[in-house]
Amino acid sequence: MRNLHISLNEFTNASRVLKQTKSLVDSGIVDKLYIAALYKEGLDSEFNYDNKRELKRFSLRSRSLNKSLFMQVIKYIEFCFSIYNYYKDKNIKMINIHSLSMLPFGLFLKYCFQAILIYDTHELEVERNGLKGVRKKISRFFESKLIKHVDMTIVVSESIADWYQKEYDIKRPPVVLNAPNKREMKKNNHFREQLDIREDQIILIYQGGLFYGRGIHLILDAFRDRKDDKVVVVFMGYGELEKDITDLAKNYNNIFFFPAVSPQVVLEYTSSADLGISLIENTCLSYYYCMPNKLFEYSMAGLPVLVSNMKDMSELVVKNNMGVVISDFSSKGINQAVDDFLTRDLVSMKKNAYDVACENSWEVQEQKMIFSYRKLLENHDIFDLKNK
Repeated sequence: MRNLHISLNEFTNASRVLKQTKSLVDSGIVDKLYIAALYKEGLDSEFNYDNKRELKRFSLRSRSLNKSLFMQVIKYIEFCFSIYNYYKDKNIKMINIHSLSMLPFGLFLKYCFQAILIYDTHELEVERNGLKGVRKKISRFFESKLIKHVDMTIVVSESIADWYQKEYDIKRPPVVLNAPNKREMKKNNHFREQLDIREDQIILIYQGGLFYGRGIHLILDAFRDRKDDKVVVVFMGYGELEKDITDLAKNYNNIFFFPAVSPQVVLEYTSSADLGISLIENTCLSYYYCMPNKLFEYSMAGLPVLVSNMKDMSELVVKNNMGVVISDFSSKGINQAVDDFLTRDLVSMKKNAYDVACENSWEVQEQKMIFSYRKLLENHDIFDLKNK
């Protein structure tokens, strides 16, 4: 069976989809897998991940047009037409849509290709940050109608699954967490060796993009206010706030910056810290229900975590005694959580964090996902599932 995944972006930060597609190929559910995305200058227009997975980035003549609603519709139509024209003769029998905006086109392809349609959401689409007013009402109306024609919806947290079931009166979607592969927990010491951090100091790591909206200035303010250097913070990543961090690092001996490293070695550096922090501001329901990859990356490195008081995240952390919940989204709240850590048994928390990461690793998510696909395909007699 041939499978098409459609992504309305340049497909540059797509670790989840790459894991999913590899699992679908390795399990034998699909024989050939295509990924359609947008082209951007400097990226490969075509790329083969292996002999069964093929990425095609489509260059749009309309891409340079302004971002008015009318022009955005023109770009959308061109993207859809390009995809249809390119894949119409490739015998596609399963389609995966990774955003609400592509759902109407996904339904069009479903009936044109006589294919199965998977709505593979990466967040709570109609409750995402920044979506409000008329746009939100229209999005919710369309999703509520179109989702009834989808063969399977996949979501990224238990609360989101509950929301879809309740709001749209549909079968509860399977949950596939955005988790890393299982790895051996191995402690490293890169930060102490390269940043001259003392052995008696506890290292808190912020790992990821250094951009506005991620609580970075709150963390900086918190560590500027701390009275000692028992706990230090290391920001590892890249982005527009790098200079703010490096400027403060020159004047405060408990603030450090470390450049981003390649994904292949990132866990080695993560495991060089003692604690991880995942700050998410409760600005929308999608954030409140989220289960970010970063949480599981920290845990897989054996790091207890400081997390925002988001429903699913905080429940996981408290239930498994693998960290501390920041009750107040402020610099004071961060410092209270850090101080709370100093009174805890970090050795036990490290073990708990790693155990939780292993229990929710991609290998576990993969099995849940494959089970859901097999169950779905059993009900579609257009597929020969022998030896699958």
